[in-house]
Amino acid sequence: MSGAVVQRRRQIVLCVCAVVLALVAIGYPRSPDDVVAGTQFSIAFFATLLTGEAVIFALTFSAASSWPSLRAIDSHIAFREWVLIGWFAALFTACGLLGDNRISATYGALLFLLANIFGIFSFIRLFGLASVGGRNRLLCRTLAEALGQAGAGVGSLSHGFENSPIVNTYLGAISQAVTSNDPSAVRDLVDQLVEAEVAVDAAEDAITLHIDVLHRLARAALVSGADPIQATTCAHALVDSVVRLCRLLPEPAPPLGALSRYLAWLANTALLMSVRGVASNRSARELVALSTDARLKILRCVDPDPKSATDRDELGTLLAEPLQVLLWSSDFAEFHGAHQASAMYGVYEILTGTKFMGNYWDGASILTQLRQSLFGGNDAVTTAAADAARAAFGGVEEYDHFWALASVTALATLRDCRVAHPPELVRPEFTPDHQLLGAYLRTFAAHRYFTTADQGRTALLGLLSRTAPAGSASDRVHHSRVGRTYRVPAPHVEPHQRPAAMILAVACRLAPLAPDEDDSELRGFLATLPSAGLTATAGLAARVLPGAADENGPLEAIVTGLKVLTLVGAHTREGT
Repeated sequence: MSGAVVQRRRQIVLCVCAVVLALVAIGYPRSPDDVVAGTQFSIAFFATLLTGEAVIFALTFSAASSWPSLRAIDSHIAFREWVLIGWFAALFTACGLLGDNRISATYGALLFLLANIFGIFSFIRLFGLASVGGRNRLLCRTLAEALGQAGAGVGSLSHGFENSPIVNTYLGAISQAVTSNDPSAVRDLVDQLVEAEVAVDAAEDAITLHIDVLHRLARAALVSGADPIQATTCAHALVDSVVRLCRLLPEPAPPLGALSRYLAWLANTALLMSVRGVASNRSARELVALSTDARLKILRCVDPDPKSATDRDELGTLLAEPLQVLLWSSDFAEFHGAHQASAMYGVYEILTGTKFMGNYWDGASILTQLRQSLFGGNDAVTTAAADAARAAFGGVEEYDHFWALASVTALATLRDCRVAHPPELVRPEFTPDHQLLGAYLRTFAAHRYFTTADQGRTALLGLLSRTAPAGSASDRVHHSRVGRTYRVPAPHVEPHQRPAAMILAVACRLAPLAPDEDDSELRGFLATLPSAGLTATAGLAARVLPGAADENGPLEAIVTGLKVLTLVGAHTREGT
């Protein structure tokens, strides 16, 4: 029950009591001496309660603190209602005694009794706020009500929180706590957010606030010298809460994808800031660990049959609909995030209803097998999940187009391979290992829906100029993202705005996958490109592909960089 409803009910009860006491005063008026004798005790008790509340308030709350706000405290302890009753009691008593009106004087004395009874209630409520747990419960309810109002249209958190003063106050308290490096205050504030119970229509606004707080904590750890252990502990609680909120939504993929993108971006940002000396290696290490661990948790929550699960929330997939898993998987592959190749196993199982038994470290192509399972004629899978996936794509052409666009954003946001990777930041899925990079890249490069340079040019033209048909998978995924930014600091860029990455996405599908394969088709494709496009693609390759920056010509830079694909599966080849 919301605080506003409780407050209205409380006011109604007080009005009813006041009316009943008025009837009593009219029916049984007392003499002035009796009124004076009664009010002397009532006023003394009223003053005692008022003094007690003042002392507790002064010892518990700081004048500089706006969270909780005075309005929230007043609403909780009903201070204004209590003082108003006392004011009316004094007014009626004084008027009755001065005007020799027994009914008025009696009514004032009775109102003093009501004020004292209500004062006990107010005192107990205020005393409950003297403890940290009591304040946290109040603030948790206050925050939940603000999120509920925003979800109902009273405010819009997705447009800067400008219409929600309570949320603005909460964010100000978070910023103040992390700036002053107060771990207890930060932990309490995060607990208030993750424990707030919100309705379904407010879940996306709550997720937006979660990601905003997560970013503030990460920024404080990197820039402001906040304790990274405390920041990442709170961040894990926020991630777990976002996953729980996603389970409430009919379309959980957009917020889950936004969180996945942010975590990948955060790891890369921590690496860059550490290398440039802006952030300490300790802070960067903890945030990289947060990114890899949190993305693994998200992956386990999406995978219908994960290898392991740490709690019951990770059993069963969050994304049962084909379009939902397509949206999430394209977001999960951005910014060179950890576990992006492993994520394709869950995608395959959701879309086909069967498990992929190959090993991408050995060079097995999940997207090629998925294409065969959905559109392979007699070899196609006939499960209900596969039928739903085929209906979502509409045809093999749309299947190829969708994954080609997904590879564009994945390639464009790969880490800068020229940046030194400090040993203390190395994690199993966050390393400068060229073979791991090749495995990630090969996830898309092995999806070869064309084999010649001429076909590659046709595919590139389709990527550059083709508009996704209305109702297609690409179109529906695009519209699912519109207006849903979740305040992620790395905005989503459409593939059509990345022409160099488009060229590289086509080129990688013509590049050799083994050292002894011919690269003539790749060279033929690149040789016919305009010089400006080739130069831009070479610049991208120099940034994201090892060895490309050491070559002089743009064509050789791209060809050399794509040799990273041949590192995958080398341990299974003959003679190795």
